[in-house]
Amino acid sequence: MSAGFFRGIILQRTSSFATAQIRTKFKNVDYSRFPSLNEDDLEEQFVRGSGPGGQAVNKTSNCCVLRHKPTNIVVKCHIHRVASRNREEARKILLTKLDNMLNGEMSIESQTKAIESKKIAEKTRKRNKLREMKERWKAGFNSGNEE
Repeated sequence: MSAGFFRGIILQRTSSFATAQIRTKFKNVDYSRFPSLNEDDLEEQFVRGSGPGGQAVNKTSNCCVLRHKPTNIVVKCHIHRVASRNREEARKILLTKLDNMLNGEMSIESQTKAIESKKIAEKTRKRNKLREMKERWKAGFNSGNEE
């Protein structure tokens, strides 16, 4: 089982696309509500891509378009030059969008953003505390020399 990296999320690839597991770098994230894809609910198309890459990109149909029939969410993925990798990425993006739509603030993406913002706030608090301590020390040191 190989692992990849996708927008700060560590992905565990399995043999089946529908059972792809997404694991973040944080341990205290709740995965119990993460949706699973049923292949019967998906409509998949391969269309011609566009963008940089010239004739090789514009003439091949390796852009994957996935539509989730129950929710009518459409995902278009043309990140890679290979159709099979675009197919994997499209499913991962669709899972993330489904999770965000169904779970809202309890989605994995929201949970990781909240954890990251808490970490940033803690670092900012420590930095400000250290700056205040330095200022107080300098003020005490300067007042001691003046006497």
